[in-house]
Amino acid sequence: MKCILVINADDFGYTGGINATIQCCAAEGVLRNTTLMANGPAFDDAVAIAKANRSLSVGVHLNLTELKPVASPDKVPTLVDETGAMQSSPRGLAAALVSGAVSAGDIRRELLAQVSKIMDCGIVPTHLDSHKHVHVLPPVLEVAIEIARRYSIPWIRNPFEDASAWRLITAVGKNDRRVFLKQYAEANIIKPLQPVFRHFVRRSGLRTPDGFHGLSVTGLWNEKVLSRLVGRLKPGVNEWMVHPGVVDQALKNARTRLLGQREVERDILLSPVWVSLSDRHGFSVRGFGEELS
Repeated sequence: MKCILVINADDFGYTGGINATIQCCAAEGVLRNTTLMANGPAFDDAVAIAKANRSLSVGVHLNLTELKPVASPDKVPTLVDETGAMQSSPRGLAAALVSGAVSAGDIRRELLAQVSKIMDCGIVPTHLDSHKHVHVLPPVLEVAIEIARRYSIPWIRNPFEDASAWRLITAVGKNDRRVFLKQYAEANIIKPLQPVFRHFVRRSGLRTPDGFHGLSVTGLWNEKVLSRLVGRLKPGVNEWMVHPGVVDQALKNARTRLLGQREVERDILLSPVWVSLSDRHGFSVRGFGEELS
C-alpha cells in the first residue's frame, strides 16, 4: 500500500492574511488542501482565491465554537449567547449538549447553513472537518455525516491523533515541551470516542484518513518535527493539519493563540526540504480531490 500525505490548512476564511498565505503555499509549496470557515470574516476573499486556484481541494471547516452563526440567530437560539455569538469552547459545547441546553436541531440548521453557503458560491467541497474538532462529539458527528452524504462529500477528518505522536517530544524545542505534553494529554482525552467515530463513519460509507497528525504539535512545528513525523508515516492515507498564516492586525485582533507560529508553518510548507524528504521516505503529497488509493 502506498504512503500518501494529505496536508490540510485549517481556518481558510478566518483572515485575509491567512487566505493569502494559503494561496501562496498552494501555488509555491506543497499545500493541496484547505477547509473553509463559512462564518469567517474573510469568507468572500477566500471564495475568490478558491475559484482562482482550482487545483486546491477545498473542504468545509464546520464551526460551532467561534464567531456568529451563518443561520439567523433566531433560527438557532440554543447555539448563541446574548451577543449573538456561538459557544466559546468545545468543552462548553459538550456540556451544553449533555445538559440539553443546546439542541440537535439547532446544530443541524447551523451546519446545513454553513455547507449550503459554501456550495451556493460554486464550491464543491471535497472533505469535512471542524474548528476545534467538535465533530468528535456524537450529536455533531451524526449531523456532519448526514450532511456529507446529502451533498456527496466523500471525506471526513479522523480527529484522533496517531499513537506515535508522543515520540515527537524530543524534536520539539525544550521550552515548548510542557505545552506539547498538555496538548498531547488533551488529544488523548477524546480517545474513548474513537470506537463510536469509527462505527458511525464505517456505517455511513464515508472515507476518513488512516492516520492523523498535528494536534500535539499545534503551534510547535519546526523542520526537525516535520522530518521526524514523515519518517514515521504508515502506509495508507495520512492527514497533517497545519495553520499557516501571517501576523497582521486582523490576526492580532482575532481570538486565536496561534500568531507567529503560523508564519513558521508557512515557511515549512514553502521549504525545499520536501523534495528530499519525499525521496527518502517514499511518500507522495496529494489532495482530497485526487485519487487516494
